[in-house]
Amino acid sequence: MRWQKNPEFRHPTKGSAGWAVVLAGAIVWTASAMAETDAPLVQHGGPAKAVALTGDDRYAVTAGFDYSLVVWDLARLAPLRRLLGHDAPLNDVAVSADGRLAVSASDDGTVGVWNLDQGTLRARLRGHEAKVAAVALSGDGKRAASAGWDGTVRVWDLPSGRELRRFRDPSRRFTTVAFAENGRLLAAGDHTGALRLWRLADGVPLWEKKGNGFPITRLLLLDDRLVTGSIDGTIRGHAVAGGDELFRFEGQEKPVLGLAASATAGRLASGTAAGTIYLWNLAEGRAERVLRAPEGPVWGLAFAGDGRTLYSVHNDGAMRVWEVASGALLAGPPDLYRTATDRLSGHDRGAKLFRTCSKCHSVTPDSENKSGPTFYGLIGRRAGSVSGYPYSRALAESGIVWTEETLARLFELGPENYLPGTRMPFQRMPDPEDRAELVAYIARVTRPENGPQQPGKRP
Repeated sequence: MRWQKNPEFRHPTKGSAGWAVVLAGAIVWTASAMAETDAPLVQHGGPAKAVALTGDDRYAVTAGFDYSLVVWDLARLAPLRRLLGHDAPLNDVAVSADGRLAVSASDDGTVGVWNLDQGTLRARLRGHEAKVAAVALSGDGKRAASAGWDGTVRVWDLPSGRELRRFRDPSRRFTTVAFAENGRLLAAGDHTGALRLWRLADGVPLWEKKGNGFPITRLLLLDDRLVTGSIDGTIRGHAVAGGDELFRFEGQEKPVLGLAASATAGRLASGTAAGTIYLWNLAEGRAERVLRAPEGPVWGLAFAGDGRTLYSVHNDGAMRVWEVASGALLAGPPDLYRTATDRLSGHDRGAKLFRTCSKCHSVTPDSENKSGPTFYGLIGRRAGSVSGYPYSRALAESGIVWTEETLARLFELGPENYLPGTRMPFQRMPDPEDRAELVAYIARVTRPENGPQQPGKRP
């Protein structure tokens, strides 16, 4: 099904000053080099995890499981460029008020700092020893905060890339973070549902509210309130001063994964693991509308400045645009987007086993963008040779040629043993019959259309 853009849907645009910085190892594709798909608002291979808008509503930035950020021109609802620089899937993105800067959080344990004017990577801030789950920017765009599964929340000076302050609790995995009081305070939530607030000037903890055992998934500042979304399906508002709970919205049967607020419209929006988006009226304390997105999690949400339009990102890699007043879908695929990889999947044992692989790898000549390189033409190909894909050094320098034998060995030993240092996730298959079925399916479905694959040799 092809996506049709509403011809009456437009955004006001404003000028944006340039800001030059040095490219630091990023891979950038402009709009002309973006993947062509049947659904223009599907640009991520795999889940799109977060979305953030510039202050003038001119651009949106989405972060995906495919290691990439996509910058969107909202007036045309078209992708401008894809940015690559991380070594693992992205979890969150924040954009400065002036739209010049973005920061990203990744499973690779780093915070990316991006110049959006030029589409360049300024720096990767290192220090976390596990995945970075969330990031936030101060109002002036000079500091970033990151929440990590290593039990730390860190504050960074962006002009220098220096770590300014670190809050540590080894017993916690921090999942969310937000600045408050014009950057003077910092709040963070964790996997137990606890919420904390610190004073940044001296690092003094101001308060902590114990959790109920369900992780906080999202945290944002709304005027003088900290608003959280949780795995237990609740949304709670806490006073910045003292942490008292001011309101609670319940009734969502599935975990809250995305959360956005519009002070202008007096609304909250929450996205759930069931693919629903709830619109909450803050003044009346009630849910006023439920938007039915395609089946699958809604990971991220963002309101336009006037609160009339809502942007959402989904498990199918799509961005969708909604009219808040009516709940109408203005743009984006109305049905769950099926990738070419999904269409090729069959019902035999090998096809069923390959479904795990298909989350990261396509098998078609259009080279769908996913978190791993395309498998099209895999047999006989040297490892690390797909143009434009940011391979790990271990894989690029391995010298391996992919044959049915080397693939079987990979699945037998697991990537971490067969290719130490690779970023490939743990996928070990000890059953020899399963390995044979999977390898045979991969060899069959990735064969080029214009002829047989090269036999290759096992090194």
